Amino acid sequence: METIHLVVSGMTCGACVKHVEKAIKSIAGVSEVEVDLTSGSVKVEGDVSKNVNAIIAALEEDGYPTKVNKEEALNKKMESKSCKSRSGCCCN
Repeated sequence: METIHLVVSGMTCGACVKHVEKAIKSIAGVSEVEVDLTSGSVKVEGDVSKNVNAIIAALEEDGYPTKVNKEEALNKKMESKSCKSRSGCCCN
């Protein structure tokens, strides 16, 4: 399972969140969607790396400008490799 993090603009209410969730879930391979209205961040899980452009296009078609949050993805990748997690660590 893969995870992508998106920044979605234009969401102002719960109805917007539902529209964003519906648009993303309509894309093949998506298994989980978490939307944070306050920050405009969206976490998408599933077989999604090959469908990122389709996800972005679906959101933009519905009026929600979207971009991949590369900083969030990099932070998550670094956390998974840190000694604090003790998984795959050279210190064990």
